[in-house]
Amino acid sequence: MITIKDAVVFFKGAVSSCLKRITPCINRIKSASQLHKIIALFSFGIVLIAVSLICSGVRVTYNVKYNDTVLANVSSISVYNKAMEQAEAEMSGIDTEIAAATLQPVITVNSKTASSKEVSQLILKNSPSVCNGYAVYVGDKFIGFAENKDVVDKATNARLSAFDVKGAECESSFTEEVTAKNAYFHIDKVTSYEDIAAVINTLDVQTVAVTKDIYTVKYDTVTKKDSSKKAGYQSVITPGVNGSSQTVTKVTYLNGEVVGEPVVTDEVLEYPVNRVLLIGTKNVYVTSVIKNASASGFKWPLSVRGVISSDYGVRGSGFHSGVDIAVPEGTNIIAVKGGTVVEASFNKSYGYYVLIDHGNGVKTRYAHNKFNTVEAGQKVSAGQLIALSGNTGNSTGPHLHFEVIINGSRVDPGYYIDVAGCPKLN
Repeated sequence: MITIKDAVVFFKGAVSSCLKRITPCINRIKSASQLHKIIALFSFGIVLIAVSLICSGVRVTYNVKYNDTVLANVSSISVYNKAMEQAEAEMSGIDTEIAAATLQPVITVNSKTASSKEVSQLILKNSPSVCNGYAVYVGDKFIGFAENKDVVDKATNARLSAFDVKGAECESSFTEEVTAKNAYFHIDKVTSYEDIAAVINTLDVQTVAVTKDIYTVKYDTVTKKDSSKKAGYQSVITPGVNGSSQTVTKVTYLNGEVVGEPVVTDEVLEYPVNRVLLIGTKNVYVTSVIKNASASGFKWPLSVRGVISSDYGVRGSGFHSGVDIAVPEGTNIIAVKGGTVVEASFNKSYGYYVLIDHGNGVKTRYAHNKFNTVEAGQKVSAGQLIALSGNTGNSTGPHLHFEVIINGSRVDPGYYIDVAGCPKLN
């Protein structure tokens, strides 16, 4: 593109040069023959047509500029004026006047010019008096202009996070919607962060706080009976695995104050796997087994009667291989029949215990003792002190755990001692 001044100088030179070249040609044509005159005039006509075609694309247009930066080229001043009207129509706020651009006339040849709509958008994006930012609203109420959305987000996040509940997952929201809409506005109308935050800090905030408490769900033990296995036999078929659940509590707050009742729900995270225990129920007897305790010849294993706290047989999820007699700690434990002490020891299950062999495949065991008064290999007689009752090993309180063992199988002690004559715990 060239300016009009440059174009005038150019055309003056071109015209002068053409006249100098055309004058001799005209003089020659005057002196030429009739045929040569016709040919010359025809050629001159063709040249004039070509020049007209070339000159038809030449016109005056206008560069639209801000600070020496050309934004666009328009075909006329009216296109620019229309572009300014369209740009100001898109402005928000009271002051919609846009600083005028500089128009520079230029000579163009067959150049494409911008439309008023295209120029209006370029003016909005480049004018030093226009800000491309956000109009901020609370509901339908306008509260100010922000240059960028970060200003709005900072103010809203500060207000919402002020009501977070420690130790809970919180979701907070305003009871009125805060929106930031893209807008063009006058640069002098930008609202400060402090002024926007001052309005937002007056808004009501609803917070839903969720807490989760995880706890263990213990597995149960399920027993399966096998009559082919001797009484006292136990085998774990399936190991137990604890599960887990969580209690979810939702509490709603308004500006930090609880509103309504908490909502509490339980959720299973992992189901427990039951422990499956196989127990034997077959009692093995020999000819010496006595089924009438009064005829057994066995003495009572304690110096007092006591209370039956657990019978022989299935107990809860397991099998109880003896009878438990609750007595005060330190009560005398005596041998029910003469024999030889084969064990007087300690383990985690029985605690301190005594095992006596009475002969003919019959043995008795006395467990959970405070301490033993006999030793392995020692001969004992019926009614002799062998230990003091206690609460050692896997025990839930002071008592004597008494077992009768026939040929290696633990049988019901009720066949040998008069447990029916003792009171039982309910």
